[in-house]
Amino acid sequence: MFNRFQPLKLLFLRLIQAIALVLLYSYLLFLAIYVVLRLIFWDELWIVALIGILIPWILFPLFLIPGIAGLILRQKRLTIASSIVCLILIGWLHSTYWSPKPASIADDALTVKILSLNLTWHSTKTESLVELLQSETPDIVLLQETTKRNTHKVVPYVEELYPYTFFGNRVGMFSRYPIVDKKMIHLAELEEFQQRAIVDIEGQPVVVYNVQTIAPWIRPQPWIGNLTIPTYEYGDRNLQIADLIDRIHQETLPVIAAGDFNLTDTSQDYRRLQTVMEDAYKHSGYGFGFTWPYGWPLSDLIKQINWRLTHPLFRIDQIWYSAEWSATSSQVLPPTGSEHLPIEASVTLQLD
Repeated sequence: MFNRFQPLKLLFLRLIQAIALVLLYSYLLFLAIYVVLRLIFWDELWIVALIGILIPWILFPLFLIPGIAGLILRQKRLTIASSIVCLILIGWLHSTYWSPKPASIADDALTVKILSLNLTWHSTKTESLVELLQSETPDIVLLQETTKRNTHKVVPYVEELYPYTFFGNRVGMFSRYPIVDKKMIHLAELEEFQQRAIVDIEGQPVVVYNVQTIAPWIRPQPWIGNLTIPTYEYGDRNLQIADLIDRIHQETLPVIAAGDFNLTDTSQDYRRLQTVMEDAYKHSGYGFGFTWPYGWPLSDLIKQINWRLTHPLFRIDQIWYSAEWSATSSQVLPPTGSEHLPIEASVTLQLD
């Protein structure tokens, strides 16, 4: 009886091996093509930009290859080679995301705690925001995707903590320190609102930008005749980031820029920002620091699905600072009801 089923068992095993080989080499070919296109085009090609934001998740199957190579394919060399690649990847991930290098605080340094949160309009209740501010007591609070009416509701509960405010359309700012100059701006003259303020922190004027860029999205675009294809659109954000970089170049005071940048650390715009500022979480945070989308309804993509994501997938909310500053700590805070998680960073400025 056993011998009768032996050929069938071998056939099934070979079928599994063939499927594993096709999937394995298709995946490796996909990665190779992505790397080549990234080296040539980077975010100039929309498909490369779209794949780039998914890289942390796309690389995860690499850790499965040693097991597939050893247990299914029975290929010793592939098992050893893929294991070495995984060890290199683990080392890179550890040094990049799990080895923070916070700056030490000098006795005469000026330390400022910044909190930024995209409220997702009415998703964050007044009580949740008040509780967050009272528990964390940041020095400067930057809010995005809010309304003047909602922001004003918070004032009676925190006015002792934050006597200085700057409310605009869709954005808001609370400060423990005097706001001596404030201006609503439109990066790249596009519809989204941002804020630029000068805050006097113990006699030291500091420029603070509250940033909300236009979110990239996948939208159908005409292709051939009446045929459309889904395309990743992010051109407006590119223009806004370019405008912000130009503004930072012209600043003569220490700068802090925080908010919902709608980009990840694998994007070309992120690399461009690094030419004028530093990312607080990159230097002093621990882990991937994903901030969005928390509790996001998948029905926004597929109407028939009623599920919500219970874990964020991307780090698009960030706190940046100019060369005069150093980051001493950075963290992602618990949810407040928004699809974005709050972020907080402490930065220090060496006084002359």
